[in-house]
Amino acid sequence: MLQATCSTVDDRIRMFSAVYAAQHERLVRYLTRMTRCPARAEDLAQATWLKLYPRVTAGDWQGRGEADLRACLYTAARNLYLDEYVRKHGEARTRSVDPADLADYAHGGGDPAEEAQRADVRHLVRAALDALPGEQRGAVLMWLNGTPIRRMAELAAAPVDTVLSRKKYAFARIRRLLGDRSLLESLPA
Repeated sequence: MLQATCSTVDDRIRMFSAVYAAQHERLVRYLTRMTRCPARAEDLAQATWLKLYPRVTAGDWQGRGEADLRACLYTAARNLYLDEYVRKHGEARTRSVDPADLADYAHGGGDPAEEAQRADVRHLVRAALDALPGEQRGAVLMWLNGTPIRRMAELAAAPVDTVLSRKKYAFARIRRLLGDRSLLESLPA
């Protein structure tokens, strides 16, 4: 339990170190469940600790208990994740439009039925990818980005054969999911 009297900077640093030792692995597991990516979870955890460190050493937690610091830690971690998620997805959904394309579209250049069908296919593929276990999804995304197999194995910290198996099983599951649209439609969007 933290002491209510952390009057010196050294006391506050010791208090912060004790909370770090007790909570870091839990924080990473919490963020891994949210991000589905251990590396990104570790990065977010470090960013969270770095965000809180100046506040703790400045004395903002003087007279407060460990529970307050833990609550603030997990709230800060969740907020950093949400900021990253919203920013990432906002950028992915935002694209520049050429005025000439708008003019073509306004004059009947684009078929709304085809656009709707393409959007439906994108949604189905995205849902199939989201339904994969984390390791398989990672293997597929790296492969789609053109990452060589040996580099994929290094990044996944797994043997090459394991990465190839993950990719193989992932594509088999994607084919099965895309073949049965009722499975995909039952998944959350």
